[in-house]
Amino acid sequence: MTDFTVAIPTYNGAKKLPLVISKLRNQIRLEGISWEIIVVDNNSTDNTKEIISRYQENWQDKMPLIYCNEAQQGAGFARKKAVKVANSPLIGFLDDDNIPAENWVVAAYEFAQKYPKAGAYASQIHGDFAGELPPNFDRIKPFFAITERGDYPLLYQPATRVIPPSAGLVVRQEAWLESVPDKCILSGRVPGSMLTGEDTETISYIQKAGWEIWYNPAMEVIHKIPQHRTQKNI
Repeated sequence: MTDFTVAIPTYNGAKKLPLVISKLRNQIRLEGISWEIIVVDNNSTDNTKEIISRYQENWQDKMPLIYCNEAQQGAGFARKKAVKVANSPLIGFLDDDNIPAENWVVAAYEFAQKYPKAGAYASQIHGDFAGELPPNFDRIKPFFAITERGDYPLLYQPATRVIPPSAGLVVRQEAWLESVPDKCILSGRVPGSMLTGEDTETISYIQKAGWEIWYNPAMEVIHKIPQHRTQKNI
């Protein structure tokens, strides 16, 4: 029985994936936890598949490294594919620019045991920004999936209508499968678009089904953000 799945949806992430995989290979305090890594290739046009194949050829770690392809473009479709193929009841999503702390997996697993009604729970996400930030950046920081809500677990109350981002999010497979429809209104980010409403839609379905949504500060992630993402288009 696999206890935990790390799912990495990626589009043309060949250059970014090695750092994420390296951090996952060096996770600590995993004695007694069976886990796996699934890379969901969202129809990449670079050599993502070849990069993962090279890893698999020489893979000697205890946790399996699994590759699968999702031909339908959109981060939402990639996440749905991960939920479908995961071999565990818990799926932790890391984007290919999300760098997990060395205890991220164990912190994610332990939180699920402590909060059995949590259908999804978010990481504490810090930004690693390249270049100088524009004035008043703090006003738009949440749009970059930066989630810094303190050092204590926080329950997202439905009345506030605040939903965490999907980057660094862990979901219970049971909660997703019983709550999220096969076809959502929004598909998630696609190349050339920063639409992320699918994050809100998916988590809202889980919350409306009666599951709790939490913030877990013990799960820390660094979100690497290139300079062009913070510059105004002219």
